[in-house]
Amino acid sequence: MATPFTTAGFTIPVTDLGRITERVQNDSVLASLSPERPTLYGDVKAVRMSRKPRAQIVAEGAAKASDTAAWTPVTASPVKFQTTVRMTEEVKWIDDDHRLMIVDDLVSALGESMARAVDLIGVHGINPLTGTRATSVTSFLNQTTKRTTVGSSPSAEIQAAVGSIMGGAYLPTGIGLDGGYAFGLATETYPDGRERNPGMGFGNGVSSYKGLTVASSSSISGRPEAAADTNLRALVGDFTQVKWGFQRRIPVEVIEYGDPDGNGDLKGNNQIAYRAEAVIYVAIFDLNAFAAVSVAPAV
Repeated sequence: MATPFTTAGFTIPVTDLGRITERVQNDSVLASLSPERPTLYGDVKAVRMSRKPRAQIVAEGAAKASDTAAWTPVTASPVKFQTTVRMTEEVKWIDDDHRLMIVDDLVSALGESMARAVDLIGVHGINPLTGTRATSVTSFLNQTTKRTTVGSSPSAEIQAAVGSIMGGAYLPTGIGLDGGYAFGLATETYPDGRERNPGMGFGNGVSSYKGLTVASSSSISGRPEAAADTNLRALVGDFTQVKWGFQRRIPVEVIEYGDPDGNGDLKGNNQIAYRAEAVIYVAIFDLNAFAAVSVAPAV
């Protein structure tokens, strides 16, 4: 039997806590395209090279020269985020079967919240709760200056975005697609009515496109959390150039007393609260490794 995570009268099995992290790995676009690299808590410091080092042919008796590639420091500060959910305290009184159903729904909801938070922070730099820019997040993927404007041909737009990277120092490894844009790409046709991308269905569940790994989610556009349209519909890039990971794993705290979120005393409102917290870092080595397909801003 699983060891329970206990509060007075209510339990969350430890095995279910692991499902939250698993949900992040499965549902986050960033996690799907760039594997997590956990670190110790604190600023993550690394270096980025201006280009790859070049070898030198050395003639017999000739002097060896050093490469002129420059090194630039990269620092990513930790970002802490949390999800707090209030429920009526009557859940403590119901039978075990119904408790298991509530735990399952709660774990799924917290897992989805955390998965979307990873994308909203790493791709858009926004606070998921307010939908506005988070001043503590200074670097995010949608800051790339390589941009293709959404028009009438998603296939051509993706091709242009890939081409803007292929001509430089990087090779794209993946594509993040907004669900609506994935549908447009999957259902695009030639003038004679033939499907341009057969086999993509309606765009949901697509895992690859022309050799690139694909992950689809509305977190690419930032909807519905973003307070204003981010305009992003697809993100192409060399996802080896972004590193992210948890610095603190996700516990679930069960709170029965006080006012943990500014919404009134729990006991006074016959409620209990469940809180999941995490600390992550996102380090972007070079924004030139990414290209955005975005809607032209309204004039």
